[in-house]
This record gives sequence, C-alpha cells and structure tokens, in this order.
Amino acid sequence: MKKIILVLSLFTFSILSVNAQLVLVVQAVASSIKTPNQLDNVTFYTNGDSVVVSVAKLKKEKVTHFDSVKVQTLYSAQRVAKVYGDSIQVSDVPENALYYEHTKKYRNARMSTMFAVSGWTLVLLNPYFLIVAPLPTIQAITRDKSVDKAYVMNGKEWRAFKKEYKAYRKSFKGKKEKSNEENVGYAKL
Repeated sequence: MKKIILVLSLFTFSILSVNAQLVLVVQAVASSIKTPNQLDNVTFYTNGDSVVVSVAKLKKEKVTHFDSVKVQTLYSAQRVAKVYGDSIQVSDVPENALYYEHTKKYRNARMSTMFAVSGWTLVLLNPYFLIVAPLPTIQAITRDKSVDKAYVMNGKEWRAFKKEYKAYRKSFKGKKEKSNEENVGYAKL
C-alpha cells in the first residue's frame, strides 16, 4: 500500500511540475505580445494634408515626404523612432499615455519578477526548471530597466486612472455605447 501511495504521489508531482513549467512559458510568451489599437496609429503631416498609418503597417507603408509626425502612445513613438530613426521630428507623447504605459510596464515587471522567483524556487524541487526559469528572469530585468519610475502610479491611483484611460481609448476608436433605448431587449456583448 505504501508503494502505491509513493508511486501515485510521484506521478502527481511530475504532472504538477510539468504544468508549472508550462505556466511559466505561457506567461512569458503571452506577456510579451502587444496588440496595437486605434490609439497607436501614427499621423504624418505634409503641407496641410495628413496620412494616418497603422503601427502594424508602419514598415510596409513607409511615408517618404512629411513635415511632422503625431503619436498618441509611447509604443507608437518607439516604433516610429525604430523605423525612421531619431532624426525626425515626432510630437511629444501625451502625459496620460506616459503614466499609463510606464505603470503598466512596472506592474508587468513585478509580475515577471514573481514568476522568476517561483521558477528559481521550483528549480530546488526539480532541476528541469533550469530550462524555463531564465525566461521570466530576463523579462523582469529588461522590463524593469525600461520603466521611468517618475510616471509610476500607486494602486488606488492606477485603478481609477486605468478606468478613465480605457474609456478614453474607447471614445478614440469611436465605439461609444448605444443609448439604453436601443439596448432594450438585447444583451450586451
């Protein structure tokens, strides 16, 4: 009976350790993916005309002649600098976007730090974790270096600001909610 319990416990432990490795890898991959939205679009101005280019198509649809560039997010400013170089004149990123991006990066860095600590702790139990433990560690270090601590908000400020900023992003997209009269009888998605 003791042998059966031992075998079952070892089998359960091996399954749990594989699941923990999978969680670390999935977290590392999922947290590195950024999907651009309408707010990330870049506007190029030329003699009174403007051309709006999606950040995803910035490299393919390269605008050759322009006077100035307007960006709304830190992500789009970084992408413009990467594609066109630092020599072009880019508008300043709005301060609310800086607060949002740096606080979000800081919180993601803290989450990666937590996963890194758990990964290295699990190495003590199972040496196979040496394969996946460096992923969140590298992410935590690189994310923490890219955060400007002057723009990081505390928990209460962040929760209130995040709601306002999400509403701003929705209004920027033009996806305003329908009035209550139009929603009668329909479930919101």
